Amino acid sequence: MPETSRLAAPAPGEAPLTPAEVAEMKEHLAFLRRYKEVLRLKLNAAEDLLVNQQREPTDRGVCRHLLGKVDRAVVERAIERDPLRGDAAARARMLAGAVRLTADVGVLLAYLEALAHVRSRAEAAQAFAEVVRRIDFESVSATRLARLLQVLIDTFVDHERVQVLFSLLASAAFRRAFDAALPAFPPAVAEVCAPLRAVHRRLLEDGGGAEAPELLAKGMAQVLSAPDPVLRSYEEPLRAGMLELALGADVPSEVADRGVGVLLPSLPRDGRAYARFAIRRAAQLLARHVDDRARAVLEELRRAQPGTRTAERWLAALDARRFGRIALAGEPPARGRLIAAFWLDGQRPVWLRTASAGAGERLAAEARVQTELALPGVATLVEHGVALGLPYVAVLGAGRPLAREEPLDLSTALGIVAAAARVLRALALAGIALPDAEAERFLHTAPPALAVTLADLDGARRAEPAAAAAEHVALAARLAHQIVPAGRQTRELGEQLARASDLPALIALVERAALRAGRD
Repeated sequence: MPETSRLAAPAPGEAPLTPAEVAEMKEHLAFLRRYKEVLRLKLNAAEDLLVNQQREPTDRGVCRHLLGKVDRAVVERAIERDPLRGDAAARARMLAGAVRLTADVGVLLAYLEALAHVRSRAEAAQAFAEVVRRIDFESVSATRLARLLQVLIDTFVDHERVQVLFSLLASAAFRRAFDAALPAFPPAVAEVCAPLRAVHRRLLEDGGGAEAPELLAKGMAQVLSAPDPVLRSYEEPLRAGMLELALGADVPSEVADRGVGVLLPSLPRDGRAYARFAIRRAAQLLARHVDDRARAVLEELRRAQPGTRTAERWLAALDARRFGRIALAGEPPARGRLIAAFWLDGQRPVWLRTASAGAGERLAAEARVQTELALPGVATLVEHGVALGLPYVAVLGAGRPLAREEPLDLSTALGIVAAAARVLRALALAGIALPDAEAERFLHTAPPALAVTLADLDGARRAEPAAAAAEHVALAARLAHQIVPAGRQTRELGEQLARASDLPALIALVERAALRAGRD
């Protein structure tokens, strides 16, 4: 990249040119003589004598004034006219001389644009680096910055483009200029550079930013185009950050596969980061139903870090008997219909309920009801269908099934009854009636975070809200009889519950009794 001549720059004093400067000036005069017609320079008599070799260049002021006539406007008009407009090689030759006479960014960019068409990528890349060194990004316009980035796109490909842009983004001045100009970028520039800007902000800048997931995904695809050795050569925190993005929910599977395939094995296998990303990768693959690859990741983690409980649990689920994507995690209970299981797609413990082979339509209808309810206190349905010849539903809920034989203190038992009665009232208001409120239908968590969830809607049917509410009063009273410890106070409470006119009255009775039990 030719340096801008000091003869064209303002200088103190008007000392005559040195012999070296005279020799340099003669080179500039040869350039002006060659391109005088193309540039359409207006020369005075003294300047004409200099250009036509009729006078030796000695006066510094005259020479500087002459060279100053080759400014951005003159150059841009020249390259917009024939013969330069249609001849990239001729345009590059002329601009190589022009950039020695002016440091204007527009002329530098025009030179880069010409080089991108006629020189080798290595030469163009070298010139690009030199131009970048000369640009003051604090004052560059959006248009010129877009032109620079277009040259970057034309000159560099794949991972080289990423590395060059990232090197520019290391400058705070460039980042500010980029962010200010981004809305004005042409689509071709924004499409390439905006995703990489988003990735750079997330990976390498403090605080990151709320980047659009699709933008990050596009940027990661460009970053991961680098050869494997290049990706593995990055510092570990950067590799971990890239893995974090590659495992994002909105990243295309091919991008995730590429990122994890190269970067996960590059992390220390005994480290926490390796274990964390291996589990996330296995979860991603399970959600995509690529179980064989998920198993391979989990087995590799188990070999690297024996005793990793999550890996052990998930591998056990992959080996277990399944209903669809639900793996059995326990044996059927002595009472009730809820079986402990594991949801492979969501990697969560769930509760499975099956029915006889002929009950498929009924179970499907109950699953629809459970989905439509969307009520607090009713377990979330995660999957239903037919597998192994049996219809099934699987629900997500905290706690474990309530067993009527389970010893409960009075305060806890009354709290469970009150919470279950509220669920029954919500069902009734939604127009759903249950045939019973057996204890085993409900999940519960232990105090102090006592919570009750209806997980089993077996036999649920649509009904008029008033009729359903009336039926549920008796069901709630029967549940209290099942789980509340026997005693004089509870016998009296049972009699009161049997006379309760509606669910709100029943709930009030139970809660007053719970308050008294808590004080006792």
